[in-house]
Amino acid sequence: MSAEVPVLVDEKSQAWGLFVVFDSPEAALNQRIGSVLASAGAVFESESKSFTVAGVSPRNPIYIVNAYPPGKLPSFNDDNDQWPIKGLSVKILKERGSSTPNKLQLVRLVSLAKDMARLGGKVVDAEKQPVTEAGFQSVIAGKAKV
Repeated sequence: MSAEVPVLVDEKSQAWGLFVVFDSPEAALNQRIGSVLASAGAVFESESKSFTVAGVSPRNPIYIVNAYPPGKLPSFNDDNDQWPIKGLSVKILKERGSSTPNKLQLVRLVSLAKDMARLGGKVVDAEKQPVTEAGFQSVIAGKAKV
């Protein structure tokens, strides 16, 4: 089954997001992930061991975190071979009182998830269902399940 109307909200993390699950985690993939993050303008957050991308709204950045234990990402500068990255969470934290994120932020979130999946993986929703092209359009239109 695939998600034409993906479930975006992960109640545990209080965020809208998508997951990218990689088929063959390895050191070379880590390097390619680092390159995609660099070209997206992602900034490494040393305290949380994650990346942020300002997107169109600096108040509500997109977060890229390791979706699997140890839950942290390497900086991709010199320690990118520590562990193979099996998957990423690409998410926007929920704002109080806001029903959905800015549409342009959702476009950026989908674009980042697709860029990562092109490295050798697939995009899935909060219920781990693969997201179809129609599903990506639902996300951008703000019609995904939340």
